[in-house]
Amino acid sequence: MSKNPKGNFHETVVSISSSDDVKLSVNDFPFKTTLSLGPLISYWEDKVKHDPSCNADRIRDLINLLRSTPELMGSIQDVSVIDKYIDTVDVLMEDIFPGALWENDLKAVAVPFRFQSFYATPKLEELELLESEDSSEKLDLDRKTLLFRLILQAYTIILGKFYKANFVIDEPFVFTVHDKFTGLPRHYKVDVDLKFMEVKAKSEVKPLKPQQINFLINRYNNLDLWMQMLPPENFEFSGFAIFDFTDVTMEETISSLRYDLLDKDSVSSEEGFMSLQEKLRVLFGLPGIQLGFASCPNLREFDTSYARRIWSGLILTQDCELSLSDLKGSIYEPVLAQGNTVVVEDLKVLPHPTRMEQKLLEMGLRNLIIAPLQYEGTTIGLMELASPIPGELNALSTIKLKEILPLFALAMNRSLEELRSSIQSIIKEKYTAIHPIVEWRFTQAAINLLEKMERNNSPEIEPIIFREIFPLYGSSDIRSSATERNKAIQGDMLEQLVLAKEVILAVKDKMPLPILDELMFKIDNLSQGILHELSSGDEVVILDFLRAEIEPLFDYFLRKEPTAEQAIQGYRTAINNPYKAVYNKRRAYEESLFMINETISSFLDREEEKAQQIFPHYFEKYKTDGVEYNIYIGASLLSSGDFQPIYLKNMRLWQLMLTCEIARRIQKLRASLKLPLEITQLILVHSDAISIRYRLDEKKFDIEGANNISYEIIKKRIDKANVRGTEERLTQPGKIAIVYTQQKAKQEYMRYLEFLQSEGYIREEVEHLEVEDLQGVQGLKAIRVSINLQEELRHNIDAGDELLSIAQSASLN
Repeated sequence: MSKNPKGNFHETVVSISSSDDVKLSVNDFPFKTTLSLGPLISYWEDKVKHDPSCNADRIRDLINLLRSTPELMGSIQDVSVIDKYIDTVDVLMEDIFPGALWENDLKAVAVPFRFQSFYATPKLEELELLESEDSSEKLDLDRKTLLFRLILQAYTIILGKFYKANFVIDEPFVFTVHDKFTGLPRHYKVDVDLKFMEVKAKSEVKPLKPQQINFLINRYNNLDLWMQMLPPENFEFSGFAIFDFTDVTMEETISSLRYDLLDKDSVSSEEGFMSLQEKLRVLFGLPGIQLGFASCPNLREFDTSYARRIWSGLILTQDCELSLSDLKGSIYEPVLAQGNTVVVEDLKVLPHPTRMEQKLLEMGLRNLIIAPLQYEGTTIGLMELASPIPGELNALSTIKLKEILPLFALAMNRSLEELRSSIQSIIKEKYTAIHPIVEWRFTQAAINLLEKMERNNSPEIEPIIFREIFPLYGSSDIRSSATERNKAIQGDMLEQLVLAKEVILAVKDKMPLPILDELMFKIDNLSQGILHELSSGDEVVILDFLRAEIEPLFDYFLRKEPTAEQAIQGYRTAINNPYKAVYNKRRAYEESLFMINETISSFLDREEEKAQQIFPHYFEKYKTDGVEYNIYIGASLLSSGDFQPIYLKNMRLWQLMLTCEIARRIQKLRASLKLPLEITQLILVHSDAISIRYRLDEKKFDIEGANNISYEIIKKRIDKANVRGTEERLTQPGKIAIVYTQQKAKQEYMRYLEFLQSEGYIREEVEHLEVEDLQGVQGLKAIRVSINLQEELRHNIDAGDELLSIAQSASLN
């Protein structure tokens, strides 16, 4: 079966312009391309010689027939010739189109670099993937981009054949067409086989040195440069290409869903919701299904306006009148209560429909899947897929659903986090952020103030002090963060100075001005000045110089010396960011720091929330170049006053296990960081109880009493301390430094460390160290242990084992 594109193929030579308003089409392809069956004929001739299993007599008859058909032997200008000799072509194509696969394959052959076939399988013809003269629309590419990719592909072939250069473009073409029955888009990836395509040089091939080839490859987007060095008129492509199509609708749709769900408004805006619904229709191949989702981070919040802020369900909408009591006995109850996925093939056959099912039926819905959206083991919402046709969605549909549920859960969690953040910012602006565990005490103080106001015109609010509480302090700091930050600034400044120098060099020969030599001298001096060390103020000096003396010259240079455009554009592209300076290494540092802080902070929040369920305590954390946190535990923090020493022991062991787990997670994370920063871990042990007071002026808690001030001093200074008598920093990557002052603390923690060694958290070696004297602090000692970063632990926290439950059982033994 043949397919005939309109018109004959011809050669057109063009230049790729940088102007976006130039109209380009595939017919502007600058290389001469001709359809030829010559390579295929050569293939059959070679098969007769080397393949004893082939039907040699038949092939010889075919070749003789071809030799008597000159229209098929040379260049074929008019593809209608293929139809004229279709029986002969059918035989020629037998190895490319096996008969057993003819009906189901999506395969075609076409003139090189044309998306128009002259011979194709029936199924491919039915899809009409290659029907249009202009394929850019089906490829979702503008004409200029499509032409660019085709020309670049041609040059990769030329480099491979004539220069033995391995330059591969691994970017497949994906066609999109609408299904004739459902009207939904389907995506097909095409693999191009060039086995039967040849490229010939019309004249002697210009020799290129390896440096010149690398120069071209590194400027792959400048096709004008390629055409100058390798003129298209010197090359000709003949033969044909084999197109093999694969349906990638599911992969493309999931990829598109993943991209959409990264958008912060994907689950909270109407436009984002409709886009997600359309993509799910494509994924399931069902044009009539409806999407719904609703957040429910906690069943107790079901009836609140907080939960309803992200309700775009089928019946769970922001203005619906449903309450938590309506869930009882409905198909929604097991989803939110137990985290089960529910499939209802036909709502009409349910024996005892509740108010929820009746509302769905009133909407014309009969078929339904409800799945929980779970984040880190907790159900935070639900997702609905519904159809008016019974049985259209079934248990098999849940297989595809499993692929996308985690994506929707991540998007839902991000929207909830943003909502929580917005609420907290309002609270912090209008009120004081108060930890829930001590909220009772602030309420009590406010009530007492109101009573005083009734008796006194100028009452003062009573001080809020918590006595006899035990502090726990820990920190996870970025190793040498200041040094790494300075290295990043230094690298960016040097790169920007090099780019500036390239601009001067680009104009210097054509503009022999002594001032240009002076500017180069200044650039070299500045570069040398920061090469080994970046001093305070160097960054400001360099940027002031570049912005005042170099960048204002660019427009003048372009008018006088157009060849400088590439260097100037390179400089401008490099500083095209909000900082108006090269920011590559700093961005890598900041992104890596952010990922480390977020990983530690989110893990701390998750585990600390579990710890609150065992015994309430006060917790606060701070993000700097790392994360540090304070924990206070004691009877006076609780309105009930119920406290036992076992809870303190449990918390101390839990803190040790938490610190080990943080180090293990950051070790795994380092492989994905742009800058593989390291962290150091410190725990400060204070054996005696202290008092804390709430400072109204600073809106935070502080240590109360002169005897307890040393604890705060140690916290501020210990992270930079050395081991006594050495230049070695106490805190080291892969280790935990446990700082203490009393012997009883050492004995207690040695017991915990023995347990952690048995559990695989830490290694056998334990260092007992003395800490150098700090300003105002003497006599500190430390235990330092190495964390087991590689081996599997006996308890896997990600598999459901909770650190706190392990610590609790150990502290009871």
